[in-house]
Amino acid sequence: MNLMSSYNFFTLRHKMLSFLLIILHGLLIVFLYLFITKAILFQINHKLKQKNYWLVVIATSDSELEKGMIFNLTQKLSLGRETSNDLTVSDPFVSLKHALIVQKRGRFWILDQGSLNGTYLNKKRLEKQTVLKVNDFIEIGNTVFQFKG
Repeated sequence: MNLMSSYNFFTLRHKMLSFLLIILHGLLIVFLYLFITKAILFQINHKLKQKNYWLVVIATSDSELEKGMIFNLTQKLSLGRETSNDLTVSDPFVSLKHALIVQKRGRFWILDQGSLNGTYLNKKRLEKQTVLKVNDFIEIGNTVFQFKG
């Protein structure tokens, strides 16, 4: 192999490696673009899917609550007579820790916490945790809430 053919071989090899690097850089840019685009779209879709839910006081004998009051729901809302609850209902027919509303897998569930007088969902006593549907009525003691979203 003479000097000229050696030179041509290395030049050709160098050009092939340069071409391969350009292709790899291009693929990296395309991959990053797709990844970032997908991440941005995921964030947008996630925010659009997040919906606000709340409880509206429909009727109450509690002097601290008024008809039409709104309580926003987040991950958890405890209801009861004890002041450590997220929502205190001053009613002798409400237990200290009466009911709990929790969000799991994008849905709100309500469960009675062993209250003496029970928690009612659409006029039926709760026996187990139940998924809330928009416009459901929740009754604890003499207070009625409506689940809205």
